[in-house]
Amino acid sequence: MRVALYGRTPKQEDIIYVQSLISIIELSHEYILIHEAFYEKIIDKIVFAKPVKCFTIKEELIKEADILLSLGGDGTLLDTLPIVGNSQIPILGINIGHLGFLTSVGRDGISNLLEELKAEKYQTENHSILNVDDSRLNINNRFALNDICLRSAKAGDLLDISIYIDEEFLATYTADGVIITTPTGSTAYNMSAGGAIISPKSSCIGITPICPHNLTFRPIIIPDNSNIRLEVMESNENLLLYVDSQCVSALSPFSVEIKKADFKLKLIRMNNQSFFSAIRKKLMWGTYIRRG
Repeated sequence: MRVALYGRTPKQEDIIYVQSLISIIELSHEYILIHEAFYEKIIDKIVFAKPVKCFTIKEELIKEADILLSLGGDGTLLDTLPIVGNSQIPILGINIGHLGFLTSVGRDGISNLLEELKAEKYQTENHSILNVDDSRLNINNRFALNDICLRSAKAGDLLDISIYIDEEFLATYTADGVIITTPTGSTAYNMSAGGAIISPKSSCIGITPICPHNLTFRPIIIPDNSNIRLEVMESNENLLLYVDSQCVSALSPFSVEIKKADFKLKLIRMNNQSFFSAIRKKLMWGTYIRRG
């Protein structure tokens, strides 16, 4: 079981957990395989007992690793998508961030992590990806694990966003913006905007308006083999298009096409966890708090 490491700059209080994980990996590995940018952030904070080998692209990762460990929170895990791409290398999120909804192991689970992986006490889940299918955009990564969001660059400005599904007109939303979400991303921005929570095993895409100026504009769920087109026809509107955490600016009139990618991302979930236990525990879903 060969593992690789990816992460962001850890907080000072979390250095101990990064050191613990690296020391555990060194017990069964001849060297530590680590993303170059992450290595540069921790090189002066971590004591390495074994040699370090860095990678930057998925081709290097494929040759050296069976699993990628993402050390951080949900944002860190989203950053791994451009690195892993369609390689089918599974990702295990280790939460040293905040909520860590997509992560499967907490700080207290680091010490037994490799033993559980070797014993195969986990399951691999396939998660749908969205693809911004538009070559005109100057964007580094066209894939989103969570969501794609189109909104005004100016806070408080409403947009008239026309939505087409498989070339059939759906509606024109007058709203702050619109979120196109995967089932995985349904518990993120989509949920905060009033969209439905969707099981990651569902084959669908969610469309959720952001603060629509009409009570009849509600979230809608469509099949995941649908092609979606968003249009803003007004002239000279400054727009922002978010592809997960990546943001690009645009000027209307503007259109963008979105569809499901032709590959899925593999995430590891430990055997003692499930999607439904995660929404109960981490989101307090369905919790009834009696007053008095």
